[in-house]
Amino acid sequence: MLLSGGIDYTRAEHRIASLNTLLEQEEKYLQILVAKITKLKPDILMVGRSVSRKAQELLLETNIVLLQHVKPSLMDRIARQTGATILSSTDHVMNQFGTSVLGKCRRFRLVSFRDNDVWNNRRETQDRNTPMDKIQRIIDNIDDPKNVQALLATADLSNHQRQSVLAASLLGEKVHDGSQAVRRGILKRGVAQTYVMIEGCPSHLGCTVVLRGASRAALKEVKLILKFLINVAYNLKLETSYFRGRHAMLPIDYKIPPDPAMSSSLCVDYGTPPQGRKTVRPWNGGRADPMQRSISGKVSALEHQSILISSVWMAGKTQCCPAEVKGICYYSQQDVSLGQFLRDSCFNLTLKCQNPNCKKSVLEHALSFVHNDGLINITVSQIQIASINF
Repeated sequence: MLLSGGIDYTRAEHRIASLNTLLEQEEKYLQILVAKITKLKPDILMVGRSVSRKAQELLLETNIVLLQHVKPSLMDRIARQTGATILSSTDHVMNQFGTSVLGKCRRFRLVSFRDNDVWNNRRETQDRNTPMDKIQRIIDNIDDPKNVQALLATADLSNHQRQSVLAASLLGEKVHDGSQAVRRGILKRGVAQTYVMIEGCPSHLGCTVVLRGASRAALKEVKLILKFLINVAYNLKLETSYFRGRHAMLPIDYKIPPDPAMSSSLCVDYGTPPQGRKTVRPWNGGRADPMQRSISGKVSALEHQSILISSVWMAGKTQCCPAEVKGICYYSQQDVSLGQFLRDSCFNLTLKCQNPNCKKSVLEHALSFVHNDGLINITVSQIQIASINF
């Protein structure tokens, strides 16, 4: 069950009441809310906000697994995968939906990994022979049992550091069952990350890719590249399907260019700037994200994922209004398919010319799109479908 709100009791402000009365009202109110939830018999309850202590105890008695403070974006993905309905509050649980709000999955489990960035915190010092530097060199080889024994015997470590080192060595680089790790107490040392795994959902609805084995800075770069590659693969799938439908083929003498491709499209080639002209960094939608730039400082394919175009309304050979500059960032919420773009920008008969003095309809205009030295003119005609009597 997915609940976007929280499970708690909101007390009325600016009112004087007995503390015992408030506690009694809170307990009865939470019992009613939890009773609505338990009546549906869910195994797992995910809540977007906080859950009061009393409600947690009531849910624990009914053996319902509780996850609170779930992000809205993550809850949307879980709803898509499991088929569950996201409820705004517990008042709507029984009145409108019933048991149809519950989602399904084949397996639910917790997994734990060692988080090297948390417990292995390097200290930069000028003297590389300080006691902490010696300890750091031993920590770098923490998976060696001899180094663990030597580190635990070091007098410069506090009790908390000894427990962290011992827990880190027990975790290693393996994947551990989360519930077993809790029972062993190694998750209390601040050296591990625990994740919830929801398995057995329909594969065509999506999946989760786990990246691990390096520092967080390196994993962020890998994540950025992986997301880009997924988008490129999806784009190539759509383009090849379009070309196949149009019976288009590559030339027989076509060869893959040796230089790195800046475009993720089969039809777009950015080329190279003329000799003696510097490479201009393309528009990136106004995002000042340093992760979008390559380490060498050169323009990479990640920076060619947006486009600026100029659109002009034309009535015959007359320009009705000033040109409008539009920017589209690929693979974002702003990006749309070709069909949707034509439907919204060209085939929508409710559109009106931005010139207040122009009284002509969309059918009497031509919409021109300009990018660099390319120009596309689109005119729309209304087809009269003849009625056929049978």
